Amino acid sequence: MNTVIDGLSAEAVKALVDEGVGFAEIARRCGKSRQYVQQFAARHGIALPKTPRRMVGEEFPWKVPSAMQRTPPYRRMRDHGEFMATGGEGMSAEKKSRLRSWYDMLRKYEVVLEFDPELPPTPGVSPAGGFAYRPREQRDGAKLLIRLNEHTRLTSNGKKIWVFPPKDP
Repeated sequence: MNTVIDGLSAEAVKALVDEGVGFAEIARRCGKSRQYVQQFAARHGIALPKTPRRMVGEEFPWKVPSAMQRTPPYRRMRDHGEFMATGGEGMSAEKKSRLRSWYDMLRKYEVVLEFDPELPPTPGVSPAGGFAYRPREQRDGAKLLIRLNEHTRLTSNGKKIWVFPPKDP
């Protein structure tokens, strides 16, 4: 049975997903929003395949409001997760260079990244607030990139992801 809602067919969406087309591209082709297509797909049991970036996203240690997701610390964390999942395969040279610089800064100043949605904007760190670099303490260990606090969810997989990589990009 071909279920069609607002011009979208569940079978057509499934076929596109099976070809590797993402929800944003399907939305563009159909003149809908990505969120609309994502909700439509969920109602029909259609899911995108788990990419390394999606798998790492599920392990992200914080629930970060969208306004804070455009900040450099958030982007470095997402890039780091992608690097840990892929070993850097498929990442741009620019992303890898930014990651190397970020790791160098964390090591040089012996700091970890802390997230708290109540933190005010900090020039040069996070214009939207939420993030701060804190001096590394004994409780942070030698490899963890982040400060654990009441806003942090660190899973057993996350303990393997949110640490310095075995080898820098």
